[in-house]
Amino acid sequence: MKTWLFRIFGAVALLAFATIAFVWLLLAAPLFSDMRRGFVESVLSEQIGQPLLVNDDVSVALGRITHIYVAGVVIPSQTMPDTSLAEMKLLELELDVAALAKGRLNFDNLVLEGLQGNFLTAADGTTSWQKGRQAPKPESESAEAVDNQEALAETSTSNESDTETSGILTFLSDKNVSFTSIGLNIDDQASGFSFVFDLQSLALEQVDEGQRTRVSGTGSVNGQRFEIEGDYPHGAPFTTRANFGEMTVSYDGEPYSEAEGGGYRAVLQMDTGEFGDFLEVIGLERALEGNGQLQAELVSQDALKIEAFATTVSLEDGQQLKAEGSIEDLYTAQGVDLFFDARLYPEGQPPQSAKIIQDLKFTAFEMHMVGSLASFEFEKLLFQTNAFDQGLDVIGPASIERLRRMPDGRLAMLGIALQAGPVEDPILKAEGEILDLLQLQDVTFEGTLDGPAKLLLPSMDEEYVDQFGGIIADFSLSNEGGPVSLNRLNATSYGTDLWALDLALSVGELKGLSGLDFDLELDVDNGASILTALKLQPVEIGALSVDAETSKQGDDFDASVEFEAGSSQLQATLEAKFPEGATFIRGSITSQRLDLNDLKNLTATLDQFKSLVGSAPKVADDEAQPLVLPKESDEADVQPLVLPKEKGKPADLLDVQRLLTEADVEVQIDFKEIVGQQGVTTVSSQLSAKEGTVDFGPLQVAYGGGIFSLSAVIDLIDSPDWLSLSGSTSGWEFGEILDELGVGIDAYGRLSGGFSVRGNIASGKAFVNSMRGSASLAMSQGYISTSLLELAGLGIFPWLFSEELRQGYTDITCVVAPVRIEAGQVSSDSIVVETGSVQLVAKGQVDWANDTITLRAEPRRVGKPLSRSAWPFDITGHLSAPKFELDVGGSRSKAAGGVDEMPANRQPCVPDIYQLK
Repeated sequence: MKTWLFRIFGAVALLAFATIAFVWLLLAAPLFSDMRRGFVESVLSEQIGQPLLVNDDVSVALGRITHIYVAGVVIPSQTMPDTSLAEMKLLELELDVAALAKGRLNFDNLVLEGLQGNFLTAADGTTSWQKGRQAPKPESESAEAVDNQEALAETSTSNESDTETSGILTFLSDKNVSFTSIGLNIDDQASGFSFVFDLQSLALEQVDEGQRTRVSGTGSVNGQRFEIEGDYPHGAPFTTRANFGEMTVSYDGEPYSEAEGGGYRAVLQMDTGEFGDFLEVIGLERALEGNGQLQAELVSQDALKIEAFATTVSLEDGQQLKAEGSIEDLYTAQGVDLFFDARLYPEGQPPQSAKIIQDLKFTAFEMHMVGSLASFEFEKLLFQTNAFDQGLDVIGPASIERLRRMPDGRLAMLGIALQAGPVEDPILKAEGEILDLLQLQDVTFEGTLDGPAKLLLPSMDEEYVDQFGGIIADFSLSNEGGPVSLNRLNATSYGTDLWALDLALSVGELKGLSGLDFDLELDVDNGASILTALKLQPVEIGALSVDAETSKQGDDFDASVEFEAGSSQLQATLEAKFPEGATFIRGSITSQRLDLNDLKNLTATLDQFKSLVGSAPKVADDEAQPLVLPKESDEADVQPLVLPKEKGKPADLLDVQRLLTEADVEVQIDFKEIVGQQGVTTVSSQLSAKEGTVDFGPLQVAYGGGIFSLSAVIDLIDSPDWLSLSGSTSGWEFGEILDELGVGIDAYGRLSGGFSVRGNIASGKAFVNSMRGSASLAMSQGYISTSLLELAGLGIFPWLFSEELRQGYTDITCVVAPVRIEAGQVSSDSIVVETGSVQLVAKGQVDWANDTITLRAEPRRVGKPLSRSAWPFDITGHLSAPKFELDVGGSRSKAAGGVDEMPANRQPCVPDIYQLK
């Protein structure tokens, strides 16, 4: 009996030893390593919902709480064969054996050491994680505990609720987890963004008997310090705090109950700190300095919705960008309603108003964007400059393919497409990209414009729309590496006989008009018809034609313009150089025939067009708004691309005074034939400017047989308000002038004269009243059909026997009238009219400023200055109503120094009394 007991005891002991040895062999012996790896791979793969591989060994420490040690864990990517989704040097798990005996597999207190995660996106959009499959739900003691982790999971993942990563996070969400030496690589080749997380530690801790989850971690992101703290009570408000370098983020919210549809509401607040640091954290070049703040209210249920957000970015140079709005679905970028308001200069310190194109600067813009990133519209797009405002009321739909970080750190907006006009038949289509969005540099756009002429002529009468046809144009804009360039603009009219347009334009640099090539041909069959169609007062100007070519390459600029209106032609050529020093300009304006009536009609026509541009066109209630029709309207009428603004116009940038001050200019003017004004036949002149002195002249004008030669000079640097005029005239017929004055006395003689005056040009009145200088009038070898001058100088009896009385006219030897002009006064000491027998000498002054005249005239025999003047006369009183008085009895003169003899070589038209010796 005892022997059997020993045998039985020995057999049991041997069996127990063998069992222990076998279990030890299974759990520790290298012989069974593959079995252990396979078992662990199968269990964990089922738990996380995707394949998991163990490349090294698995060891187990048995106990009520069994410890499992897994080395060399790899979660392979199912979409990128050569990439792993995650790798771990060591994974330690605790297995509750008691729960396992009851049929529940319960892992907890996980320790992950040396974790490296790879969330990669290829250029074609392929990701290292698999989408489109529902992750299995892990078994858990509390389904509610799992549901309450959704807020935590959503703060850590994208919208892909059915991704591989969602299964892993769900597996971890109700467990105590400790991470050490964590690396996370998020590299999106499609967007260009890359984030490298290097975390020393990260812990998920279940507290309050599993009713609260805490998250904490420290490390770095892209080399910047990173910290995160999160507190997520189950079914109660949660908080998240994170720091990225100087940037701080808070994400606080509370979950909705199942009756409310689940999900949660949260408030996101972010302060970027130094904006340059923020840009570096996300891998962009440090193009801007300043700070930014963001606050947003989010709701996560069926979608992640931003109910309202407001952000402000203030840059160190005083610029500021504000944005606010809402997004119905953040993941798909649907239901976008955003307002942008940017100030590009410090508040209260805008740049000075631009006077020339080179001074033009953008100062602000406002934008209202609605729709989605796949298709959006601008309900408002207003640009402000230091010269004018230009706005587009509506433009769209538009789309953006993607935002991308470029390899050099710039933020790019690629695949931009926009259109304007009726959705089914857009007027404007354009595609382009912005390679440096933060600084609005390296912009490229190409597009086409095809619409009715009413697009440019908004007030056109509806019955003329079809007759005016349309305009088709293609264009290309860019500012690659520098200023904005209009690489190409070709426009042509079509479908009309009323007018024809052919335009080709390119500008290498819009700001300085560098590389400008401009070729325009415009023909209008009847100008009056155009005005009538535009609801303006018609002017009978006839046909109009403009043919213009310009070119600017480097410092050289050439222009040629031919203009025809009615029966008149005008040609202008210009050659200019724009070096760093003074601008050099040479040109000419010529006309073979210029009808002043055509010029008058052209001026009237331009005045009509000016009234059209001067105010915004009125839109009838049934007319469409610009560019994009209201959704409730079926009409296809459009208004101009850019509505006029009252603040200013780009044409206001031309500063003629500055040009003339700094440039070396010579322009020839030559009108061969002038008609439409009696007597005027030709005009010839020259405009020149150098070192601030502008000289216009001599202006040669032929009028009624006479000729004017006029020169005007102004010093724009030292005395810009004073104009000097000088000139001469000749060839005037004395008799015709008397006829024009209504004197009714036959006369003949050729008048000539000269003048030199200077005056203030603040106004016409100021110039007349400030004039200083001299003038003179002369005539010789003429006659006048009266002998009254002989009567006044000879006396009655000599006159009765004079030759002039017998022949009925008097020969005029000469007339000389020198005057002095001094601030509103004209005076002279020796106005002389001389015949063969009589010399009349007059002196006095006319004061037009004070409306007075004082003039004394004394006629005497030639060569007898000391004899009595028989009929001297005075003109006095008001210039507007002068009094004429004869000095009955005559008068005598006395010579200074007692001289009384005339010289043998007496000079005509010099007062005789001054010639005595």
